[in-house]
Amino acid sequence: MTTKTVDGRGRITLGPRYANRLVIVREHEDGVLEIVPAEAVPAREAWLYKDAKALEAVRGGLEEARAGRFAEAPDLEGSGDDENKR
Repeated sequence: MTTKTVDGRGRITLGPRYANRLVIVREHEDGVLEIVPAEAVPAREAWLYKDAKALEAVRGGLEEARAGRFAEAPDLEGSGDDENKR
């Protein structure tokens, strides 16, 4: 545990380990401040982290790709009937 002094402008320093890092500061009801290192997520991608089922599907797909398990690609060169060819 480290003791820090808050300066006249309400700031504390966390040292070089946290320099230029994004943090979340949570203030609990009992006045305790919790500082948690964080990373920003672009707004257009935030939906994924709010949808547990979608996130699980993406993580599963990434794991399958890492393991070299890929779906069979469709035959796009002519296994269909002549009606679809133009």
